[in-house]
Amino acid sequence: MGMPAPEALPWDPAHPPFDPRDTSGREALTTRDVAERFIQLFYVEDDPTSAFTCWMHPDYIQHNPNAPTGRDATLAMMQESMKRLPDLAHEVKRVVWGSDDLVAVHFRFQREAGTRGHAIVDILRVEKGYIVEHWDVMQEVPDPATCKNDNGMF
Repeated sequence: MGMPAPEALPWDPAHPPFDPRDTSGREALTTRDVAERFIQLFYVEDDPTSAFTCWMHPDYIQHNPNAPTGRDATLAMMQESMKRLPDLAHEVKRVVWGSDDLVAVHFRFQREAGTRGHAIVDILRVEKGYIVEHWDVMQEVPDPATCKNDNGMF
């Protein structure tokens, strides 16, 4: 299970006040409701299968040129990665609750334990109770000795 930074999420990740797998009444859920449930499953519980089958629209649009578009194709790619990289982890640093249909998740992604990993921002667009579109930006976390400032990536 990934551990978010303190205060990164407005709920207790060990005891969310919602069932992240409950998709009943999906069309009545707000963008924030959908994003919270997806974040809990994908980033906190490191369960992309549940996150994608519950919350990604089957025809969702993927803008990362290194990943296929569509829920099932992207999920298959991620499941293969998880087999090869069992220590893969996400650490949510902050969530930006945008206006209307957009949410941004800023997190540390590590393919292997003990590495500096990557700083990533995922941008998710929600429509009618589903995540329908995804963009991301990724930057390797550098060796602090090579940085021009002491501000850090997070």
